[in-house]
Formats: sequence, structure tokens, C-alpha cells
Amino acid sequence: MSQHFDRSLVWTLLAFACFTFGPGLQAADKAQVQQAIVKGVVHIKTLLDAAAAGKKSLAYITLLKAGEPHDSPLMLQGVEYVKSKIKDGIYQNPSDHLYEATVDIMFLADLDGATYKPEIQIIANYILEHQDPAGSWSYPPPHTSKDCINGDTSTTHYACLGLWAAARAGIQIDPQVWVRVLNWQVSVKNADGGFCYWPGTKVGGDNQGGSSVNMTVNSVGTMSIAMINLDPKRLPKFEKGAKDDSPGGSAPKKADQAPNALQAVNLDNPEAEAKLAAATGRIPDAAFSTLTGAYAWASRRFDTQNRESGFKAYYFYSLERMAALVNVNRINDHDWFNECADYLISAQNADGSWAMSTLGGTHNDTCFAVLFLTRSTGKILKRTNLEPPVGGGLLSGGRGLPDDLKDLDASGNMKKKKEKSSLDDLLAALQNSDTGDLEETQSELVQQIQLGSKQELIGKKDVLVKLVESKDPEVRRTAIWAIGRTGDLSLARFAVLGLDDPDLGVMQESHMALCWTARKPNAFKLPADPLDGLPADAGPDQKTAAVDSWRRQALRLWSEWYLRNRAYTERGDEFETNLRNRLLELQ
Repeated sequence: MSQHFDRSLVWTLLAFACFTFGPGLQAADKAQVQQAIVKGVVHIKTLLDAAAAGKKSLAYITLLKAGEPHDSPLMLQGVEYVKSKIKDGIYQNPSDHLYEATVDIMFLADLDGATYKPEIQIIANYILEHQDPAGSWSYPPPHTSKDCINGDTSTTHYACLGLWAAARAGIQIDPQVWVRVLNWQVSVKNADGGFCYWPGTKVGGDNQGGSSVNMTVNSVGTMSIAMINLDPKRLPKFEKGAKDDSPGGSAPKKADQAPNALQAVNLDNPEAEAKLAAATGRIPDAAFSTLTGAYAWASRRFDTQNRESGFKAYYFYSLERMAALVNVNRINDHDWFNECADYLISAQNADGSWAMSTLGGTHNDTCFAVLFLTRSTGKILKRTNLEPPVGGGLLSGGRGLPDDLKDLDASGNMKKKKEKSSLDDLLAALQNSDTGDLEETQSELVQQIQLGSKQELIGKKDVLVKLVESKDPEVRRTAIWAIGRTGDLSLARFAVLGLDDPDLGVMQESHMALCWTARKPNAFKLPADPLDGLPADAGPDQKTAAVDSWRRQALRLWSEWYLRNRAYTERGDEFETNLRNRLLELQ
């Protein structure tokens, strides 16, 4: 990857108010993830004006994915920058060629694909006209290397990313473009199932003909993108968390397949099969085994760091893309996002940058790290379990406390300072939830509770119980969160009741509050999100059924736990009678 876009403050996990989660809980702290993103955004903004051409484009898409308002002056500046490369209806050959063209399309498509469709079409034409007859893309002269004799895996991946973004904006892409891509991928795979940078070459470094993690991860992404654009109903399904130790990888189990997900591959005449696929615009059969083999190769080599390439941060953005496209939460029994997020948080510099690559530079490293942490591809595919914002994300999952970010908001802009409120004032403000400052109140309340005295919080039990009855689900959710932090078993009944709340967020927070009270971070191995595991195209009925199933299981398990552990003085009361009747209904 010789022509790509041109340690460390360790964030200390602050002591939790009730207890410290043990090593069994591997989830990256969500507040720290947000902090890392904010610091990275601030660093990118300070370098934006001086950034070189390709790096400037990468910065704009990164800031957009990190939450920069679509109508901000910065985003409008980015639009004008992209438009400046189009003259007389032609996209001018940029310094970073297809990498830059792809990032420009992604930026316009995700900012406002409908408004900028004419510009997107022009840039898409530029990408399309550079596809080789075999189906790949390479650097054009004078950038072409004599060693690149059979296509460029990385450039091909980025070209497909750009065309995919164009398709999302409504640009018509000839299906044969995608078929040629898949046929090329099938033809250049290595015997071990992986992929290299320049197929057929023997030169060293990242360009070595042997399989590499970066290129295999990108090839999985490339093939997935092509299949999504040809026939999304025929995508292979990968078993979550399964290890695959076979030499060439294995196809998904039949029970996990969608209808017609994997067809028998006719290897007797692969050339004829490829021609047939090209003529009909369907996914070539051989592409399925090539994809599953490549994923198996890459998954066996999962690591929280890139140890084989000088482009170390590029690995993280590619990994996020692959995992989102094949729709997996775990890779070879690893929680890929949380493990890598923990590493990135620890590797971030005090100025918000990342500098882990020997090639590519700090600017690229920072952009790629932020794009990973924001789960930018997962958001496109709606395959991230993004919880509604509560207290700036501090309550979500029941973890987290922000460090001092020098009064910066999520976009890296200065916030107005205000005096800290007392716990009484915050609880009173929470009761008056129509003030319009609910999120800010939640955020400050979390900090007060985490840093304050648990005894002081216990002294507010009557207020918390009253807040649980609020008509506003966000207020109920916040009250349940606070109840969990008291560690008071006598209040656990309100969290149990919260599992029956009509609001999904309250249900989830009730489960986490009970985990805190019970000192069991992963109690009953219940997923934090009832919708976890559903396909991206799940309909309303499927989602309703999943939530109802989770609710029933959580209610039964936590009710039984509460009835076993509550104080003897509280046994035999009206609450117990009602709870037992509810359990009978669940049978």
C-alpha cells in the first residue's frame, strides 16, 4: 500500500460508585470511546486547513461520521472542496486517484445524496472508466508500478466502496461491474484462502504475494459489497462467535443459511461459470466459497493490533467495515469492537491524535481510528446496537464517567461553563423534565453520583421512587440507573418492575441496574440489547417478538432472583403477591 493517503495517554478507568466490573466484562467503556472520538475530532480540525488534498477529503468524511452537523460551515466547506475538483463535468485526476475519489463520493452521498447526485454521478463515472476488463482497479499512469501486473486489491476495494456509496445515492451501477469484481477476486485468491496486495507479484513488504491481514479483510469487504449490490438476499451468513480452524475455512452451517444462500459450486468449468454470471448479472457461485474462505483466513488471525503492516491504523477501519458487512459481533470468539476500542483508547496521544503507523502518517491514523470508533460502516448498514443518548451516553449500559475535555462538546466546540448543581437540585430538575435540559441534567447527575457519596444517594430514595413513576421514559430510565448505583436491595423491586416497562430503554437500563445491585456484570448471560442478533432487514413483527421474548426471560430470571434474596421483613407483602402472579402469567 505504498501510495496510500500520506504513545500515549492512557485513559484510567475511574472507580465505579458501587463496584468494579471484573475481567469477565470486556465491553469498552462507552464514555471513554466518546472521549477518544471527541479528542480525535479536535485534533483533525486543528490540522484541516493545512492538510494535503487526499487527507483533506478523508478529514471531511471522518468529521461527518463523528457527528459534525450536516449543515455546519465546515461541511459546506467540504462540499465546495469536492466540487472544486469537477471542471466542465469531469472529475479531475486527484493526487490520490481512486482513494480520494471514493472518499469524495462517500462524503457527498452520506451528507446528502439526493442534493449532490449530479456530482456523485460524475465521480462515479471517473471510477467506472478505470475498471480493468478483468474486474479490478489499479493506479493509473504515471503511478502504475511495474510490479502491479494483475490488479491492486486495495485500490479495487476503495473503488467498490465509492460505487457502493454512489448506488446508495441512487446512481445506477451496471450489475456486470460487480460480477467482474467477484470473478476477479475468485481468480486471484491465494491457495491458503487469503489475498495479497498485488496478485502475482513477489516483491516484499505490504506488496508481498503472500496473503496479508489487511488485504484479506479488504477482500472480504469487496466481495460483500459486490454481493449486496447484486442480490442481498443471497449473502452468506456467518455463525457468530464460531471458531474456524480448517485450512481453507468453512462455509456457514446449513441451519444458518438464508434461502439459497450457498449453492453448489461448479468447479469443473470455472470460466464458463464466470461467463454465465457475467451474462446474467448474478453472483458467481465460486464467489461464495471464496468469501467464506477469506473470512475464515482473516478471522483466525484477528488481533487487537496490526503487527504485519506499516499501515497499522488502516487495519482498524478495514476491520470495522468487514465485520459490519458480514454482520458479526464476534470474530473467532473475540469481541472485535470492544477489544480493539480498548487498545485504541490506550494508544491515543494527549493531543487527541494516534501515531501507530510507520507509513501513512498521524493524520491518517487519527482519521482511521475515529472512523473505527464511530462504527461508520455499521451505521450505514444499521448493524450497530446504538442505544439512545442518555446523559451524553453515560448511562447507556450502566458504565462510564467522562474526563475533563476542556469544555468541548461532541463536535469539539467550546461549551458554556456553568456552576455545578447539587444532587438535590439535579433531582428536582429531573422531576421538572419539561425544562428542555434533560440530557444535560442527566449527564451532570451521572457525574455527581459517580463522584459523590453513595449514602447521600440512598438518602434520596423517596425522590428516586417518585421519579420511577414519571410519564417521561427518559426520566424513568435515569431514576432506574440511579437506583442501581445505590446498591440498595430494597430498591431492586423498582428495577424488576422496570423490566415490564413499555419503553425499551427503560427495560435495558433496569436489567443493567439489577446487574449492579446483584454484583453480576453479565447476569444470566442476557444480551444487553433485546434486538441483538436480528438480521438487518428484520421487520416490526420480528423485533416485537424479540423484545417480548427478552422481557419474559429477564422478568422471570430477575423476579426469581429478587424473591430469593430480598430481606425477610419484606416477604409476604403485596408486591410479592403481584410479582408471583406476573410470573404465573409468563408460564
